[in-house]
Amino acid sequence: MSRQAIDRREFLTLPVALFLAPLGRAFAAAAVETYRAPYGVDVRLLYGVLTYHVEGTFIQTIDRPGGRYEATVEGEGDGIANRIESTGALRQGRWVPLRSRSFFSVKGRESRADITYDHARGRVEYHFKGETFFLRRLRVVDDVLTIPPGLLVDDSLSASLNYTDRLWTPRADGSLVTHVVRRKMAPDEGPDDVQAHAQAELVPFKLEVAVDATTQKPIAHFDLTRFSSWAKQGQPALVTFGADRRPEQLSLPMILGTSVQICLKA
Repeated sequence: MSRQAIDRREFLTLPVALFLAPLGRAFAAAAVETYRAPYGVDVRLLYGVLTYHVEGTFIQTIDRPGGRYEATVEGEGDGIANRIESTGALRQGRWVPLRSRSFFSVKGRESRADITYDHARGRVEYHFKGETFFLRRLRVVDDVLTIPPGLLVDDSLSASLNYTDRLWTPRADGSLVTHVVRRKMAPDEGPDDVQAHAQAELVPFKLEVAVDATTQKPIAHFDLTRFSSWAKQGQPALVTFGADRRPEQLSLPMILGTSVQICLKA
């Protein structure tokens, strides 16, 4: 404690400050909103020969006054598990990712990604290591990318938050376009193909938003072929949004009779 004398004004102010301090902390805590939702994932491989089910939880904490968010997606099932972590900040009027980490395991085949975004310097550091499903060949990427000035860059969770908060400005045709970093794939890459010197790249992520005629809910299609060698040409993924503009359901059609269905229960 300071040995300096406390004058009369400080003496009268001190009790007020001590009284208001807990209120200030309570207000800051109240300003942080937390969204929690259970989710389920159903995976059908090889025309249903192999099926997997995941039960998990999506937790997102948003500090709007502080301009920060954190999100975690974690689930587990018989022979399958996943975990995604994303932290981000409010920058130039929209949410941007600062770091994304993910882990997936299907029947012992693991893949991990660690991505760090430096928006001030216009750089993305990308690290990936994963096994192919059939032959368990190893794919490894360690790369650094430059973000061109003015280019929008997201991960899946920051893009979703920007849509929910109406911070994703549509183009003239009504579509929503940003960019995400992914392992660079050859145009004809198959599920077990491996590159000797793999790289990362920034690829466009485009949502074509419409309204479902039956449910009247917003829906959007997006191309999966730039993100997975299991994706089907000409058959985009479908995401359905709820009244709060948060994703409710994702349907991902893939090759070899494979499909992934993701359902979030708000």
